[in-house]
Amino acid sequence: MTYNLYIKTQLDTFNILNINEDDLSIVINSFNTGKEEFFIGGKKYWFKKLFEIRIFTFNHPDKFQDFVMLAQSKGLFVTGFSGSKYLKPVVLREGGDEVTREFIKGDFGYLSKALDKNKINSDMDIFISHCNSDIEIAKSVIEIVRKAFNIESKKIRCTSVPGYKLPAGASTDEQLKGEIFSSKAFIGLITRDSITSTYVLFELGARWGIDLPLIPLICDKSGVSLLSGPIKNINALSAIDSSDMLQFLNDLGDILDLKPENPSGYIADIEKLKNLILGGQIEDIPEPIDNSNYADADNVIKAQAEIEWKDDYNMRIHYIEEQRAAIEKLKKGKPADLTEIEFNRIRERAEYEWPLDYNMRLYEEGQQIESLRKLKNI
Repeated sequence: MTYNLYIKTQLDTFNILNINEDDLSIVINSFNTGKEEFFIGGKKYWFKKLFEIRIFTFNHPDKFQDFVMLAQSKGLFVTGFSGSKYLKPVVLREGGDEVTREFIKGDFGYLSKALDKNKINSDMDIFISHCNSDIEIAKSVIEIVRKAFNIESKKIRCTSVPGYKLPAGASTDEQLKGEIFSSKAFIGLITRDSITSTYVLFELGARWGIDLPLIPLICDKSGVSLLSGPIKNINALSAIDSSDMLQFLNDLGDILDLKPENPSGYIADIEKLKNLILGGQIEDIPEPIDNSNYADADNVIKAQAEIEWKDDYNMRIHYIEEQRAAIEKLKKGKPADLTEIEFNRIRERAEYEWPLDYNMRLYEEGQQIESLRKLKNI
């Protein structure tokens, strides 16, 4: 399912047609926070002097072109003030249901106005976005966070977990939207269930849209392949990787201006979370990394050197020599004190982050290996 929008301002009337939930969240976020302009797919739209906004589902995205061609053949497109063509709400309703009331709850910019007047609680430290089916994972993450930082329960919002739910009598939509925008840190628990939850997608989209700290924590064996839309470009951490979890807590501490407690107090909880996500299964041991992966490396290095140092031959030579030296060190393979699982996970992560820079890949591996050694000695 996708969405069709009808927007009328004092200056123009226009549609935004056949957009997905990620793009719709950008529109809703702009409305709620009073932004007068926003971008979707590289195109700029305006809310300035807004008169009306109407949102309709479109139940058959695969037939969108047929829908447009039929509307054109019947002369249903109307010319706006700027000369742009648009479809009226009565036509958009033919493609699906009107759902405006599900998304537009207040007047234009009402969240910004409410925050300015201190009507919404702005004392929340952490907001955890999740779906109800992931309640056990959410509980485990909260346990780790509280042991790491000794944060009061009232400073954490997690709507499915007892002790962290909304207060009795609170206006659910108003309070949740306010805390999404005002909490110091926002943690999105990414699982196969959460990425299909409309609420989670809109919470992530709203937080992403206002450029405030957002930490996607992947709590699923499928890993980064679950990420899509705007958050795909945000560095996500994995809850089944102990070193990632320690980085997660350090990053969270930076946002909250707090220093994590000694990991010895919660390292067992990190392992419990990992086992919970893996369902008690034993991880498959990845195939050893073959040095043949570097067979075409020299061509890659030379091409990259030419791109980065087009007019500086001296730097180009230096770059090539540096990259070749890094490859020789990478070929040495696994240190004796690491298991195949540990080493291959580190190597795969370094390759993913630095596909064309072998020197940075070597540096990343070294940093992760040292962190893992420290973790084992805690």
